[in-house]
Amino acid sequence: MIVSDVSVHTIHAPLKEPYTIAYETISEVTNHFVVVRMHGGLCGIGCAAPAPEVTGESVEASRKALDIFARKAPGLAIDALPLPTPETPSALAAVDLARVDVLARRASTSIAGLFGHADGAQRPRETSITIGISGVEATLQRARSLYAEGFRFFKVKGGHDVDADIERLGMLRSTFGPEIRLALDANQGYRLSDVERLEKNTQSLDLLYLEQPTPKEDLPKLGQAAELTHVPVMADESVQSVQDVQRIAKAGPVALINIKLQKMGGLAAAQAIDEAASDHQMGTMLGCMDESALSIAAALLFGATHPNVRYLDLDGHLDLQEDPFESLVRLDGNGRLSTPSDLGLGWSTVPFGQDRS
Repeated sequence: MIVSDVSVHTIHAPLKEPYTIAYETISEVTNHFVVVRMHGGLCGIGCAAPAPEVTGESVEASRKALDIFARKAPGLAIDALPLPTPETPSALAAVDLARVDVLARRASTSIAGLFGHADGAQRPRETSITIGISGVEATLQRARSLYAEGFRFFKVKGGHDVDADIERLGMLRSTFGPEIRLALDANQGYRLSDVERLEKNTQSLDLLYLEQPTPKEDLPKLGQAAELTHVPVMADESVQSVQDVQRIAKAGPVALINIKLQKMGGLAAAQAIDEAASDHQMGTMLGCMDESALSIAAALLFGATHPNVRYLDLDGHLDLQEDPFESLVRLDGNGRLSTPSDLGLGWSTVPFGQDRS
């Protein structure tokens, strides 16, 4: 199969609910989409959701990488595409998703079918939902609203103040009791003394994991943090490659790895990282950026076909006000996600026309 044309499209999407994490407040996000058209009519679409603090690239660098790809790809075979470099992982993810989308459609199957698990891949799976950094009352108000919508798995953002984090988690547990599942994402904001304080004051809260408590570049400190708490520690910003997984495994008893397609560079990289984590007796979670349901659908199908994936944190599409692929991921009344059992990534109509803006 030979590429006939490639177009790139950028969407600036405001969020329905701006949120605060340890280092910024986010109210709008940018996603790029790459559309790869083949001679003969097949088409594949991928999404890039760059975020400098996580993927390590700017919005502009991601778009530039996709524009270069769009100029080079026409006339080449689908298996010989000029991939963006690892320095622009979201652009690499977009191209990878478009490529796999084409391959699945050629095989008359879904993405799950390419992994050999077409049957049952659409079973709904629970996702966590994120509660940003805020005061106790605002946290409870947000949690009550999400609970009323059917969500039962809350991932609380923290890292600014460990005592405030402990208070918020305690109030959530006392308010909702065992009805909810709780996890904490410190977004690199903790010192080891904060981890010790968290450990002493959250024994009864049944936290499922503590995500990236310490600075991403300090792997020994991440390993030390894992030794200081009974709560399973998860690496997020610290891991972007198989080599990172191996280094983290040597640093200490880190239990979980957060796989984000946009951070790792797509499905092929995600599979390699999931296998490396499994080899080191670490489970994985599928996380996300603020990204289109197109990319969320790919992650959801990956999770449904890889048993080492323990958790889903795939809520990044829910707050986007302008997502051309919103219908690709269904949310039921119990905080569970599912995808349609269609070809490739599940879309049926290219929503962009020929505009390349």
